[in-house]
Amino acid sequence: MNRFRITLAAVAAVILIAMGCHHGPRSYRPVVNPEFAKLTKEQLFDRGEQWYAKKKWAKARVYYQDVYETYPNDALGRRSLLRIADTYFMQGDPVNLVEAQYKYRDFINRYPGTENGDYAMLQIAMVSFKQMDKPDRDQTKTREAVEKLQDMIRAYPRSPLRPEAEKRLQEAFDRLARHEYIVAKFYMKRGVYLAAVQRLNYLIDKYPNYSDRAAVFYDLADSLDHLGRHGEARLYYERVVSEFPKSEYAGRAKQKLSESKAA
Repeated sequence: MNRFRITLAAVAAVILIAMGCHHGPRSYRPVVNPEFAKLTKEQLFDRGEQWYAKKKWAKARVYYQDVYETYPNDALGRRSLLRIADTYFMQGDPVNLVEAQYKYRDFINRYPGTENGDYAMLQIAMVSFKQMDKPDRDQTKTREAVEKLQDMIRAYPRSPLRPEAEKRLQEAFDRLARHEYIVAKFYMKRGVYLAAVQRLNYLIDKYPNYSDRAAVFYDLADSLDHLGRHGEARLYYERVVSEFPKSEYAGRAKQKLSESKAA
């Protein structure tokens, strides 16, 4: 009885295979939105722009994708690939940011030397910039942003986007400098003034345009005072007064200088 069942199953399998061979392989065709067939590439792109303006990133991407895939070598097709990348960038979560970076790189690789290469490189940097952690956290993404912004400036020194890249670069430098300052303050609170002096000196040398240099000079002077290096400390108090007279640290620095004279 068991043999009969096995034989019957085998025969059924053969029949099914034969039926499949008779009909041949199925041809799967993608479902095309009938709306797209009625619209020109310009109209499709404009529809994408309308959804983009409404912050409907996924809906906008459908129209850009159709233009890009249908006209990959057309100027509008190239613009559409950038717009696809922009939609991922605007969604902003880690997964979509990775996809955005991939699309911007794809644009550069597919269309080397064409216009908007500077924009694509800036946006690649902005993906890392957007993922930068707070100054008291790990600064890997900040360093990535610095490297990629510098790459963009070197590659396109005359780009009209250079001022934006330099602005973002300074913000990234400020983030790194702030990280060093937080570490120095940590040492100061624990009375490890030599380590604080080393960190603050490194900050001054590495990030000369740090936005809060008044605080750095004042704390460096204070740390030097604690180490008994009063002459060096006085020089930095004087710099606070002369270079940052309107800062909140100027009054404190004057007080310290007065105490030093009295001593």
